[in-house]
Amino acid sequence: MFLHKTNKNFIQFLNKTPPKRHHFRPIKSVSESSVSVPKEAEAERDDFEDDPTQELSYLDEETDPESITEWELDFCSRPILDIRGKKLWELVVCDNSLSLQYTKYFPNNVINSITLKDAIVTICDDLGVPIPEKIRFFRSQMQTIITKACKELGIKQIPSKRCLSLLLWLEERYETV
Repeated sequence: MFLHKTNKNFIQFLNKTPPKRHHFRPIKSVSESSVSVPKEAEAERDDFEDDPTQELSYLDEETDPESITEWELDFCSRPILDIRGKKLWELVVCDNSLSLQYTKYFPNNVINSITLKDAIVTICDDLGVPIPEKIRFFRSQMQTIITKACKELGIKQIPSKRCLSLLLWLEERYETV
């Protein structure tokens, strides 16, 4: 009973607007004071590390790309503003083992099924994985866009609250990114 209530609360939490984005610096294995870095390079590095729209494209090298046939996907607005003062949208894709991880940001004026379809093809091309057989998603607000993009690519779309890897990864991202 407790587990069911926790999952329900967790899903409700994710369906709400995520908390304000925090900037963080990853922990380094070498202390920064022990390394000499030119001022220009340090400023450039700070700009890169503090960029909230830094994208992620990752495929575990020990995983056979052909074995990744089912994805979990989320496409939602984030509390990050573009140069026009409009919210950016984030596409987050993973597989159930997190061997595949991908994020990309989009301005709000290009959010449609064509953009999503192109992004799915780009993920496959960039990471060398096949078009997935199935895509799971939990946000009912995005069902029309996701369904249309998937149908055009011949992918079975599955609305599901069982996107556990994605939900855990999103929770971690909301806390750290």
